Amino acid sequence: MWESLAQSSVAIVGGDRRQIMVAERMLDWVAWVKTYGLTAIPDLPRMFPAKDLKQALTGSRVIILPISGVDGKGMVKTMDPAVRIKIDQQFLELLEEKALIVTGSIPLYLKQQATQLGVRVFEYAERDEIAIPNAIPTAEGAIQLMMENTAFTVNGSCCLLLGFGRVAQALAARLLAWGAVVLIAARSPEQLAKADSWGCTSLFLSRVAEEVSKADLVFNTIPAKMVTEEIVSRMKPGTLIIDLASAPGGVDFQAAEKYKITAILALGLPGKVAPLTAGNILATKLPGLIEQELNCGV
Repeated sequence: MWESLAQSSVAIVGGDRRQIMVAERMLDWVAWVKTYGLTAIPDLPRMFPAKDLKQALTGSRVIILPISGVDGKGMVKTMDPAVRIKIDQQFLELLEEKALIVTGSIPLYLKQQATQLGVRVFEYAERDEIAIPNAIPTAEGAIQLMMENTAFTVNGSCCLLLGFGRVAQALAARLLAWGAVVLIAARSPEQLAKADSWGCTSLFLSRVAEEVSKADLVFNTIPAKMVTEEIVSRMKPGTLIIDLASAPGGVDFQAAEKYKITAILALGLPGKVAPLTAGNILATKLPGLIEQELNCGV
């Protein structure tokens, strides 16, 4: 039997301005929306700021956590510094039977706990509908960081990108358009061939240590320890590293400090550099994705 979002109630828990935009859009789909851990909530019919977590979760069929997800300790970011939200057994036991948690990402152990209690979890950060458009503000934010932290132009600079997924492709296209020399390091022959066809110079990841001295900047997009001490030690003085991978990133930051290489862990760039665009992506795409998930397997 098809279950419509119109039959569901929603709690928007934690996050930033993007979550408020999601809350506003959800009013077009559901009877009412409760919020918790957010500030400056608009005074709208059928939107209710909850006084505590229990009030927010009681009666809520869908619980939407931020795209930043849940960290390894179960914590969720909030706009209100006085509000602390932790996803744990106590949180899960407050949920309605067969509730759906919607979040960017969540640790496996918490997902398993939720499943044991009959609570479903939908992780959406890597869904193409979200990740592809989000790659654009991430790329623009990375270039902004580059311009703020270097004494030279993008034009003529040599940029080494580790990985050639959604974010790296969005970044490479913009760097090329601005006149940068772009090196792409990846494992996939298909990705390397694509990079070559774009006008980039491609190399296998195994050759990064040999080639890194050519780079003025290194952008890492791979969520694994890719920029090791060996690679950092071969960088020329003044090289800038911008790590765009999800926490904890893919850079040996202690090695960077040791060799006096500036390294920036650039998390959550869409919400920082383009909150309106990033919020609109979530507000536009999430309702349909949630309705699909509610009916998954029905």
